[in-house]
Amino acid sequence: MGFMRDASSGPPSIEARIADALPGSNPESVSLLATSARLRGVRPGELIFRQGDSIPFTLLLSGHAAFRRTTADGQLLFVGVAYPGELFGMSSISATVASTEMVALTDAVALSWRGLDVRRLAETDARFALYVIDRLSLFATMLTEKLDGFLHQDAQRRVIRVLARHRDLFFSDPPVLTRTHLPGLVGTSREMTGRVLRALEREGVVARVGRAGLRLLDSRPLDALPREVTNQPGANGVARGPVLA
Repeated sequence: MGFMRDASSGPPSIEARIADALPGSNPESVSLLATSARLRGVRPGELIFRQGDSIPFTLLLSGHAAFRRTTADGQLLFVGVAYPGELFGMSSISATVASTEMVALTDAVALSWRGLDVRRLAETDARFALYVIDRLSLFATMLTEKLDGFLHQDAQRRVIRVLARHRDLFFSDPPVLTRTHLPGLVGTSREMTGRVLRALEREGVVARVGRAGLRLLDSRPLDALPREVTNQPGANGVARGPVLA
């Protein structure tokens, strides 16, 4: 089981981590967030928030998590990945219901806030409100780009893009992401994803390892993609924006 407690009793670095995630915010707002947050530790497979519940404003302090959605016909799809240091749940400001659940891929620690508290803060701190607006705009842009990719890119290119974007998680030892995560992240069926992986294996790009692992044999197809497409985390390990896939 994970642990949960008031973040105000946590280490002094909590406030600094919030400030890093909210560049330019008022110190008073950062302090308010630090004292009102819930600090929770989770193990792999445990939920940080649940699909269908009110979405919380969430800062992933450490570890990795995935966004997972259960479709109307009962399919479980992984549709995005959360890196440490990133804020999620921006739409909590409007008291929206979560269309996905956030599940830990590794041991992780997260801070969370009620949407009502975030909305009240936005009403009094213009810089914080603008940050939320900027993040929502970035999310909308990335969603549009992802939809364009579905329409105009073939399955093999989409698989390569996802492998490039999350190469640190697919090709780590042990891996954080495996072949089972690929179909949802790519937006193709399991059968189509399998055909693409077999083609990439014949081309000497990757090798399937064990029941669900992958080994990178030739990084050139991944390296050829521009950084804006892969959205790779920066040198400090923090993603530069919401990572949809």
